[in-house]
Amino acid sequence: MWFKNLRLYRLNEAFSLTAEVLNEHLSGKTFEPCGKLDLQRQGFVPPLGRHSDLLVHAIPGFMMVALKRQEKILPAGVVREALEEKVQAISDQEGRRVSRKERDGLKDELIFELLPKAFVKNAVDYAYIATQQNYVVINSSSASRAEALLSALREVLGSLPCVPVSAKSPPTQHLTHWLLESPAAGFELGDECELKAAKDERVIRCKKQDLTADEVLNHLHSGMTVNKLAFNWRDMISGVIEDDLAIKRLRFGDDIKDKAADSHAETAAEEFDAEFAIMTLELQHFIEALEKTFGFEQS
Repeated sequence: MWFKNLRLYRLNEAFSLTAEVLNEHLSGKTFEPCGKLDLQRQGFVPPLGRHSDLLVHAIPGFMMVALKRQEKILPAGVVREALEEKVQAISDQEGRRVSRKERDGLKDELIFELLPKAFVKNAVDYAYIATQQNYVVINSSSASRAEALLSALREVLGSLPCVPVSAKSPPTQHLTHWLLESPAAGFELGDECELKAAKDERVIRCKKQDLTADEVLNHLHSGMTVNKLAFNWRDMISGVIEDDLAIKRLRFGDDIKDKAADSHAETAAEEFDAEFAIMTLELQHFIEALEKTFGFEQS
């Protein structure tokens, strides 16, 4: 269980629920597959999958949850083609033009007919609550998906006061300084970045390049700022940090993966437990480094 993205939310008050109590709350919103006429459904599932019935996987200081979403895939082109055939058939048989209002009604009828035959897409988003750091850490590249998970938690808990982490000064200032001067302690530059112009909509993307080269720095000297930047932190964690402090394409170093392998887990549950413990410990140190570097606003 290795997260591939990070979205960080600061809890505005201490999370006091035990894993057992949280599990009871989540049991009121467990996942049920889509019915014939449902466009989508979501609900909580065991993070360990088929290896456990528990909806919360807990180790000291950390509690993981998982939200499963199921969506019916009904391509717009399929609906449009079926609608045109229906409209043409009515025009041919009745010798009249189909009005816009009637077309809308026919479209709704077609969707109703096609939904039971639609393909189904499943996705699971994972998050953990760091009860000592007062963070919610979500493995999602999408802000909307992360917010959906938080909304589901709020629905079962009644409230979950937390906000996305923010810095005292714009993260783009820090990232631009990293390129112009030097990265923060413990960080090294990667080989890609995205630059944005302040006065217009110009965007320049650099990939697999020396980011200290003149052709990159000249853009910064002309007034552009760094919007996204690849990094390596202490050879332990690498990824791309964005202007909202989200981390994309998160990767853990071989030394961290080796620690998990050295646990000699005998079951899938033991392997998951070892990876979760090692991952959360390393991310705890990494989040502390981010907080120190960017100066997170306090709740």
